[in-house]
Amino acid sequence: MTETTYSIVEARARLGAIARMVGATREPVAITDHGQTIAILVSPADVLELEELRALAAYRAHQERGESAGIPHTEAHRRVFGGDET
Repeated sequence: MTETTYSIVEARARLGAIARMVGATREPVAITDHGQTIAILVSPADVLELEELRALAAYRAHQERGESAGIPHTEAHRRVFGGDET
């Protein structure tokens, strides 16, 4: 899963440095407690990518079931900008 791991005690002592490293490198870091991974620290960019992938997967699943998975472009434009699309 991840190559870098810290025990929860180490992570508590070095959290600032670990968080900056993850943000700069985008390499996740595992936090362990008694040898078991209890959390993964990931960069905000990776979280955004994961959220986008999950949304895309949900959209495709709706499409495959023949369900409406969104709103028409004109309606989205109206909701964002108000009025009609020009």
